[in-house]
Amino acid sequence: MNKKNYINPRSYVHEATLFINPSKKDHKNFERRSKKPSFFLSFFFVVLFFASVLSYSFLASASNTEWEIDYNGEEDWIMIDAYGIVSANMFAISMNKEKCNELDVDFYFSSFGTNKADNGFKFISEIVEKPHNGNEYRNYENELFVKYSEQHGDHIVYLLDDGYLYQTEEWIESLSSFSPFSYKMTLRKHHDPEYDIDTTYILSDTDEVWDMTELGNVLSEEYRKCRFKNYNQLEL
Repeated sequence: MNKKNYINPRSYVHEATLFINPSKKDHKNFERRSKKPSFFLSFFFVVLFFASVLSYSFLASASNTEWEIDYNGEEDWIMIDAYGIVSANMFAISMNKEKCNELDVDFYFSSFGTNKADNGFKFISEIVEKPHNGNEYRNYENELFVKYSEQHGDHIVYLLDDGYLYQTEEWIESLSSFSPFSYKMTLRKHHDPEYDIDTTYILSDTDEVWDMTELGNVLSEEYRKCRFKNYNQLEL
């Protein structure tokens, strides 16, 4: 658990969090993302157009998350993504087809904010992992930076990255060992004075929630297909 800005879990029996044992990305890993934003953005706005901002209770089960799989959007990566239940922001996971135990994680946030953040601008992401049953939870912080942004009329979509790669097997193990839980992200102002701008001036919505219940099964199945190079197998 060498995650940067890690905060010890509070009131939870497990010490592990979802983000475990990351490794720092190198420049080659960043280069392969250059074409990916346009692919996601074309779908992002279709969903966002029809999505309305939903009020929610984080203590209730977040059961609206559906994980979609795409094998062809990027030649070297299997893409697994889901829209949040608050403002249809995207949780995007990429599995390397040649290194199946390697995951890249990004977040796509849409904004009507009047101030645009440049590439490299940093946020603090506060994460709360809350089981659907019970009052226990995990709380920790993560650092995200703007990897890419694109203007669409009065919308701006930000691709937020943490600069790390993760191990697929450890994500699967972590997800399968916890009870069904919701993953709440709140983006806050970074501690560094260089980024001393209130997050609400940049992002229309700073909160998002995803239900992680099915992600473990999805990752396990896609990991199996990746290892056997069987991406077109029909499910019975």
